[in-house]
This record gives sequence, C-alpha cells and structure tokens, in this order.
Amino acid sequence: MAAVAIAAPKHVQAQTEASMLLTGTIEIEADGSVRGYSIDNEDKVPDHVLANIAGMVPEWRFEPVLVDGKPVSERVKMSLRMVAEPLQGGKFAIYIASAGFGRKSAARPTDSVSVREMNPPVFPEEIVRMGGKGIVYLILKIGRQGMVEDVAVEQVNLTAYASSETRMRRIRLRLAEAALEAARGWTFNAPSTGELADDEFWLARVPVDFAYVGDKQVAYGEWDAYLPGQRVRAPWLHGDDDMTGGDALAGGELQTLGIGPRLLTPLKQG
Repeated sequence: MAAVAIAAPKHVQAQTEASMLLTGTIEIEADGSVRGYSIDNEDKVPDHVLANIAGMVPEWRFEPVLVDGKPVSERVKMSLRMVAEPLQGGKFAIYIASAGFGRKSAARPTDSVSVREMNPPVFPEEIVRMGGKGIVYLILKIGRQGMVEDVAVEQVNLTAYASSETRMRRIRLRLAEAALEAARGWTFNAPSTGELADDEFWLARVPVDFAYVGDKQVAYGEWDAYLPGQRVRAPWLHGDDDMTGGDALAGGELQTLGIGPRLLTPLKQG
C-alpha cells in the first residue's frame, strides 16, 4: 500500500475515500502464480496507480485452475477497485480494495446464472430529497427454477457525501431496503452445463446503482467519491470463499460465484 499525493475530486470531503474502477486481463500459471497482466487504456490511468498495481498484482497467488482434474494456465478478465484513503498531510494511501475475475476460458455461457428479468428498484423519494445516492451490493440465492430464494445486502457504498453520519445511515438503510424489495421479484436462468449445473442453488452478486438521470459520468481512470459501508458476509458463503470482496463490479453486472479463478492472496496489506 503506497502513500502518495493525489488529485482527488473537489467534492470529496476530507474523511471521504476516493475510488476508481479499472479493467484488464490477468494470466495465471498452472501453479497459481501470475505470469502477467494488462490494464485497459493505461494511458488514461495515473502513473502512481499503475505503479501500485505493478507492486502488488505480480505477487498474487491463485488456487490452481483445474481442467479435467489437471492444473492449467489461464487468462481471464480482471476488474480492480482502486481506493485512495486520506492520510495526514494531504496524502492518500493507494490500494486495491477488491478484485473480480471473469469465468474460466473453457466455460460456456450456460455454465453460469444468466438474467431472465431484473426490473430496477424504485428510488426512494425520501433519499432523492436528501440528495443521497450509492450502490447496493446484493448476494442472491437462486433456486433451480430461477427464482430468488433469499437475498442479503453485502455492502452499501455511497457516492455522495451527506451532512451527518445519521443521514448517511438513513440513506444506506433506505437504499438497501429498495434494492431488496426489487431483487425478490427477479428471475434468472439456471446453469444447465458445467460443474455447477447439478447444484441445489446458486449464488450471484449484483450491484444495484442508485444514481440520477443526468449525473456526469466519471471518466475511466479518474477518481470519484467513495464512502464504503461495512461489508457483511452473506450467510451462504462458507470458509474463506470470495475473500476478495465484491465492489469491483460495475452497476448492473451479474457475477455467478464459484466459476472464476480464486485469489488466495489477501488484498490489503500493511
């Protein structure tokens, strides 16, 4: 984790972290070590962020990827949530807060859960009046008929600062309630092939983005306000499953858990 001076957005308060979401690919050796990686549109990413990634990602270790019981090398898509945490003296500590990895190259679309119908949630009027917004990360438990059997809020990250902790708690609560209400009516297509096809249920992560029409989109490689909420482990995750966290997903994406490479290295160190 590096401490550097960065140009954070003007609307980021002193106690607010900043973040950016980056994408790329990673190449994993048969023994689980990293052979190489690339970051998309590197020319748009600050040098100090690229240097931080270069100091960490090559040292990662993964659980070996198996095909027909044998370890193989693999190349998959990667997404990184970079975070700048404020320190004294106007500096920020830069680190990788979470990482997501695409499905294995041999996987077919029918090996994972896919969307049948996902109606968006209703933005709570109370929160609109408060100017609150953010992203709710849900973990869904999906049954064999494609229905949501249960759903849990994993984390609520705000993307706008409120005037008090009380208001921010209220915003998180109401956004979570709205996301939960919508998710209970969603339907999906269950995996019909692959190693998960015979499971009794499947787990999937979905980020629900509460934003306003006309909001300026943050450009790739630029910092944005980031007020992360407490991460609560979904009751259906066991042991050290999914230790990398989930907010490396963009809003609206669907991630079936258990179909991508599994990172063994803890992300935030030092």
